[in-house]
Amino acid sequence: MSDQAIVVSRQRRDEALKRKRKRVLFVRNWHLSLFEKVILVNTIMLVAEALAGLWITSHSLEAHHYLIDTGFIVLATILTLLTNIILLRMSFRPLFGLLATIRAVSAGKTLTRATIKPSDMEIAELAQAFNTMLDRLEAARREQTALILQAQEEEQRRLALELHDETGQNLTALLIHAEVLNQYLQALPESAISADARERLDSGLRRLTTLTQNTLENIRVLAQQLRPSVLDDLGLPAAFRWLVEDSRQRLNLTVDLSIEGISETAHTLPAACETALFRIAQESLTNIARHAHTQHASISLLQDRQCVRLQVHDDGCGFDPGAVKYTGSGILGMQERAALPGGTLTISSQPGRGTTVEAILPLPAEHVTPEGKEDNDNGRRIQ
Repeated sequence: MSDQAIVVSRQRRDEALKRKRKRVLFVRNWHLSLFEKVILVNTIMLVAEALAGLWITSHSLEAHHYLIDTGFIVLATILTLLTNIILLRMSFRPLFGLLATIRAVSAGKTLTRATIKPSDMEIAELAQAFNTMLDRLEAARREQTALILQAQEEEQRRLALELHDETGQNLTALLIHAEVLNQYLQALPESAISADARERLDSGLRRLTTLTQNTLENIRVLAQQLRPSVLDDLGLPAAFRWLVEDSRQRLNLTVDLSIEGISETAHTLPAACETALFRIAQESLTNIARHAHTQHASISLLQDRQCVRLQVHDDGCGFDPGAVKYTGSGILGMQERAALPGGTLTISSQPGRGTTVEAILPLPAEHVTPEGKEDNDNGRRIQ
């Protein structure tokens, strides 16, 4: 075979391959809309029925012509109707799935997304647009929630500082002045004031001193509850120990605390993660004191290589989670705080068997420790 024949053969083969690829691409890109599918199927059915009717009438005996035509028309009508029902049912099935997704999102399951099926371009585009809209709304909601929680923390920190500094200093000055007045009263000669007036003034100064001391202590506790300085200064383990002691004194709760894997060094975790864990534990203990009808609870805080796990358990009366709707700001606030760093919060309870609140927060990449390395001081895995 000559070289020219070989070249011609290769050109023909390449052209054949190109035509085959074009046919494959045409078939793959040939997507019909719902309207086009209905029109095409009905056209095929009508043409087939007309051809079948023509054949039947041309080969039927005259005596049975009317009966055969009538039966054929009825059968063709039923067949067309069933075909349209099946076709429309199959075509609208993705829309039913999209409707189920909309109902789930309306019920509060904001992470639900519609299933995208490439078999129908229009419905797939609609599902994709709907999912994109949900993603943008969820991102905007998370961003707004983060800004609100950050503003709340900043405002609470500012109020705590003002209460501790300005109000606390004023009350301390009031105590000093009351002590000065008491010393001045004691220094007065017996003849300067009657015994009855001296006793009343002394009693009044003592009540003023006691009231000022109680107010100063209440202001200090309120400032610590708004934003405990130990969380900013000493870190999460110290803040949890303060929370346990505060719950014992203020809420009459005996709390068992277990901390594993978290270093005593201040701020080994991200600030947002520390604040979320502390607020979730604080709100959980407050709910236990209000609703659980028990004086005992336990807190478990564990950090592994990829996440931090917080569990707050009580042995109180419990409740049925399926029969309770979380409409208050407390539990919803805990869920939002856990969701912001990408974590989850679950509440499990049974009547008479207590309640467990569990929050799992993932660690950022810079805080994730590889397997096989441990800190010899406390057993915590480190990089």
